[in-house]
Amino acid sequence: MASPAGRANETPDASLEIPTEWLMPGLDLETVREAQRPDTTATLTSEYLALAGVELVVERRWLREANWRQIKQAITRGYIYRNSAVQVTLRGERREHERRGTKAA
Repeated sequence: MASPAGRANETPDASLEIPTEWLMPGLDLETVREAQRPDTTATLTSEYLALAGVELVVERRWLREANWRQIKQAITRGYIYRNSAVQVTLRGERREHERRGTKAA
């Protein structure tokens, strides 16, 4: 298992930045962290909620109804692995990145 220090130089497998105006009022960062894997980083600023890690979860109850359909726009790296009426799960593009690197060589 890789140590956090070993991952420091790697880019996260998946990441997203959700603008704070999309979030429900009073959303607690601990609520977001509880839904994530232990190795996921979560940051909430006045501008956005940022998540980064191997697999990310976004729950519909965290977002204003009008913005739920726009969640794809918040993805900065990775792809939607699972999508339901109440939750979206993102995963990184590690394998795809490796394939691209092989083709370019």
